[in-house]
Amino acid sequence: MELSTILAYQEVDRQLFLLEQNLAKSPSKLKCNALSQTAKDSQVKSSQLEERAGSILREMEELKKTISSTKRHGEELLQINLENANADQINEMLSKKDKVSQNLSALDKRLTKLAESISAVLADYNRTVKNYNEAKAQYQKFKAEYDQIVAQEQPKIDELKKQLQALSKKVEPSTMELYNKKRADKIFPVFVQLMGNNCGRCRMELSASALSKLKNEHVLSCENCRSIIYEN
Repeated sequence: MELSTILAYQEVDRQLFLLEQNLAKSPSKLKCNALSQTAKDSQVKSSQLEERAGSILREMEELKKTISSTKRHGEELLQINLENANADQINEMLSKKDKVSQNLSALDKRLTKLAESISAVLADYNRTVKNYNEAKAQYQKFKAEYDQIVAQEQPKIDELKKQLQALSKKVEPSTMELYNKKRADKIFPVFVQLMGNNCGRCRMELSASALSKLKNEHVLSCENCRSIIYEN
């Protein structure tokens, strides 16, 4: 395996990686990420609140129907002629009226509770919408700042990518495939130099058999961090 070219490729890749990492960790980018999450959370919450409000309103409509029906029943009881009724019949009728009255009182209390709930939900919904709008406005501000930073660094990024493309054509396809596979697994640096008897990336000490294999084959995959160790 020809190491010089792939090591040159890796160095350019390292520069590009650091540049992109610095951009990703810039205050404006981090603020954009936070505001974007706030906006997403607000959208989810507003949808949940809309569903909750709809559920309460439907319950209120059903409750109003029950109240109306109960009132009609009470009015029907009032219209019953008790002129010829005996004492038991009168007591029974009074008991029914009391029960209707109690039911209406309980239903009215329930309706009041639902009205309070819908008011609270609507207030929470308005706050959530306000948070969303504020996050969206702030996001645009920080996004503009971030875009400006990216624009400043874009020539460097383009140049590094151009160098990578040129170097990749000089690397053996099998070596390039191995490198890309390791990078896809977030292993970086991919190729590391042997440091004494240790892996140059994770510093794990290699066994005598591993050192012997490295000497014979010139490269060795670290059992711990999976980087490719080479001996200078």
